[in-house]
Amino acid sequence: MSKLNKNTIVLADQAVFSGGSFLITVLLARTFEPNEFGLYSSITLFNYAVVSLLNALIIQPLQVSLGKVENQKTYVSFNFWMQLILVVFISFGLSVLMGFQIDLLKDFSKLGIGVLIYFTGFILHDYFRKLFLAKAETQNAFIIDLMTTLSHISVLLYVYFNHSVSFEITMYYIGLCYFPAFIYSIIRINPTFNELKNWKSYGIMHIQQGSWLLLTTLTQWWSSNLFIVTTGFYFGKTALGAFRLVQTLFGLLNLVLQTFENYVLPEASRKLAISPTDAKKYLFGITKKSGLIFGVILTILFVFAKQIITLVGGAKYVEFAYIVQGMTILYVFIFIAYPIRLSIRMLVLNSRFFAGYVLSLIFSLLTFRYLLKEFNVTGAIIGLIASQIITLAYWQYILIKNKFVLWK
Repeated sequence: MSKLNKNTIVLADQAVFSGGSFLITVLLARTFEPNEFGLYSSITLFNYAVVSLLNALIIQPLQVSLGKVENQKTYVSFNFWMQLILVVFISFGLSVLMGFQIDLLKDFSKLGIGVLIYFTGFILHDYFRKLFLAKAETQNAFIIDLMTTLSHISVLLYVYFNHSVSFEITMYYIGLCYFPAFIYSIIRINPTFNELKNWKSYGIMHIQQGSWLLLTTLTQWWSSNLFIVTTGFYFGKTALGAFRLVQTLFGLLNLVLQTFENYVLPEASRKLAISPTDAKKYLFGITKKSGLIFGVILTILFVFAKQIITLVGGAKYVEFAYIVQGMTILYVFIFIAYPIRLSIRMLVLNSRFFAGYVLSLIFSLLTFRYLLKEFNVTGAIIGLIASQIITLAYWQYILIKNKFVLWK
């Protein structure tokens, strides 16, 4: 497969994955009541937390080690079985907790096996997608994303036009939608139990790499999501659902920023090897050009917040238009921070990169109660903006200390 074809498939896959996630979220928000959509949002938020943990232990070490091992087939098999064992273990633990009828989990318990099927399918799909990308099998990643996205959209369109289908049954259906892609992925990787003698060394390698990655992942996830999670606890599932709906809307901007990172960072790193001045000019120039487009998009989102959230989620979410406006302000700082973030990564200041998130998390832990109590949901937005500014300021300070200043 030519490089051009691979790049085309990567872009197509990202469009299917991100665009599909956005459309699925919109269909769910429009089909169900805000409290039901909020329950779905809380489940999905938990899924992402588990994905982050498993990625740190399983898939991220593979991403850097796959090209170094002698027998890739054996290593991939080890990796898959470890992922599957952990997913089964967590699913079993969840089923036991749900069986105890704990007050905190009573809404999840009502969903029964549907929530466990959705959880398992979600986690394994994310794993297979990243595994195929790590193996440079972009076509397989695209196929499983397309299969799952089309299945989800088909089911949700049926549910949208057939109002007799309950939320509980819908969760069961969208969970089952993951399994055609699961079967396809199993066939493609064909995991075995060969050369078990190597598994010990693979396990040690993952523990050594994963322990640091797990700490970083936990810090990053909580620094980014503490205010979101606590919003659900303080103000209920409806507020959490509204927040997640707005986050999904801004997820389209995250796609732009991710593309920015995937393409700009390698090019800036190449220029840095030749001339730090050229690398700075390149980052500044790209930021300046893309800033105009980003600014126009954020201005539209801010001015037409009510119309946009109504279009996405329906009239029942219009009271949460202020969240859209607050998020536009947050994304101004996220955009400003991006070239600084890329510079930290480009200079391989990994400990400083981690420290920025530690400072952000410490601030969030110290202030979330006060901000939510005094300002309600707006307090969560204030906290997210302040956390971003703290991280931005710290990274900028580190760049100045390393005599790498972008803004001159």
